[in-house]
Amino acid sequence: MRRLLFLVTLGAALWLAPDALAAGWCGSGETAADRPDIVTGAQVHAIVATPADGPDAFVDDANRLSDDVASMSAWWTGQDPTRVPRYDLAVFPGGTCLDISYVRLAETASELQASATRSYNIVRSELGTADFVHPYKDYVVYYDGPAEQDICGTGNGFFDQGGGFAIVWLNGCPGVPTDGVEAHELLHALGALPVGAPNACTPATDPSGDFDAGHPCDSQSDILFPQTDGRPLQQMVLDFNHDDYYAHSGTWNDMQDTIFLRHLNAPQVELDVQVSGTGSVASDMPGVVCAKACGTQWDEGTTVTLFPTPGDGSRFVRWSGSCTGTRADCVLSLTQTESATAVFGPAFVAFHSSVTGRGKVACSPACGRKIPAGDPFTLRAVAAKGWKFARWSGGCKGTRLTCRPKTTQALSVRATFTKLKARPKKNH
Repeated sequence: MRRLLFLVTLGAALWLAPDALAAGWCGSGETAADRPDIVTGAQVHAIVATPADGPDAFVDDANRLSDDVASMSAWWTGQDPTRVPRYDLAVFPGGTCLDISYVRLAETASELQASATRSYNIVRSELGTADFVHPYKDYVVYYDGPAEQDICGTGNGFFDQGGGFAIVWLNGCPGVPTDGVEAHELLHALGALPVGAPNACTPATDPSGDFDAGHPCDSQSDILFPQTDGRPLQQMVLDFNHDDYYAHSGTWNDMQDTIFLRHLNAPQVELDVQVSGTGSVASDMPGVVCAKACGTQWDEGTTVTLFPTPGDGSRFVRWSGSCTGTRADCVLSLTQTESATAVFGPAFVAFHSSVTGRGKVACSPACGRKIPAGDPFTLRAVAAKGWKFARWSGGCKGTRLTCRPKTTQALSVRATFTKLKARPKKNH
């Protein structure tokens, strides 16, 4: 568990209010839902959470969160002009901006206030139950309720995996700029500090008194230092000397390479998806939810998997274009423009059989007016006593007793039987 503590002795003397240049949130409405995705790729989703008995301050908190994301993103690109965290956006009447969900937790303020670690586990668990568990999304949560004093935030997650949480305790460290707390905890949600970092804190070097190897201890100006003295984010650096967790030359995980960062120096590649028939296509990463024809833009080099979902009464038949074959999932490495079409057909097709002469048509699986489309289907001609099978016609051809016709469209077959010639009687 990674926590950012406030070094009380220096207080907020160096704090410059980050909302001095506030632009606010362009969105509207409170919803616990994650709105439809319009950003492609692994991304960070924003949440405002309050205890069950807390006041509703969503508008103020959403404005603050949005301003902090803008401030932190500008700081990040100042540290590394080639990268920026990819945030989940939504379309609102006022424009396109941060997608912020609002969740009122089931627990009261007193139930959550006991300790930051306990509160973090409860909040994370409850948000997971509320369906904030996307495999390609990490979550930044602004919790507006009483919090353990001098604990500014808590974050944890794994490199290149979704489900990481960065919680900013808005009332835990009065006077500490929350954009810096967000940046610190987001790095933890992304998997920092990785194993192998040479300047990881030790019990002897950690000044917080609450040792956690998930922080570097080589410089207090490092945004991931275990304590903050309240200085503004603009005075912090993203990995002091670049030798621990960001843009280093070591063999351990480097946060600069995480899929949650957009590559500002890489071109965008177009992925066009089309649907033939009744069904839809979605991608593993946020970006593609398509029922007809969709065009999306992705960072060059992104690997994305497409999954077809048949509509009512339909089945997936095959892919065409950049995706081929009948296997459901299609993996594409987007190094150039790609175009894929998912072809759907009816789940069942009509079946009719008839006979000429005396006999019957036996089916495996059982005969019916409709049969599962695309599935193996075997027909067998069974002659009545005194008759023999002659030939198939219609959807089956030939003179063999068994037929295995295609079931991709309506099927009609006829079995023709002829009467056996009577054997002449011998005279004695």
